[in-house]
Amino acid sequence: MSIIFKLLPIILVSIIFYLLMNDLYPKYQELINLTKNLNELQNKEKKINELERLIRAFSENPNIQQLVTNREVLDLWLPLEPKIEYILAFLAGIYQINNLTFQGTEFNIVNEPKVYNQNILPVRIIEFSLQAELNKDNLISFIDNIEKSSRLMVIKQAKIFPDDKSSFIVESYYLSEK
Repeated sequence: MSIIFKLLPIILVSIIFYLLMNDLYPKYQELINLTKNLNELQNKEKKINELERLIRAFSENPNIQQLVTNREVLDLWLPLEPKIEYILAFLAGIYQINNLTFQGTEFNIVNEPKVYNQNILPVRIIEFSLQAELNKDNLISFIDNIEKSSRLMVIKQAKIFPDDKSSFIVESYYLSEK
């Protein structure tokens, strides 16, 4: 009997320890998971606050406000889609202004977006070639009209022959979705 009394505190402590571990360990794990979730939410809150701060800064910037109000103009300069029909209408107008006949062109849309640097949105390129019989009177007007178009266009290559067919390779741009 004396052995039972000596072992009874050990048995009781073991049982109590077992019950406590059975109850406390899952709650401890749950507490760890909740702490992780709380940290993740706090990090997300910091990111959201930073984005809200940037949005406020951009909305206060007069240049950004100007772009937003003139979105239609921006869409003319650098549309979100290729809008080949606008380019064709524009080219037909240039030929008509210079008393030339527009015989059409072939468009090549480059698949890879062109990234100039990380601060500028990537653009896609539409490349096309033009041929025209230009003389000294309408040559400057023809080139000037292409360069000063409402859509961003750049003459990449020009082969100009006096009183003969001249050819131009022109690039136009549109915003890339990537």
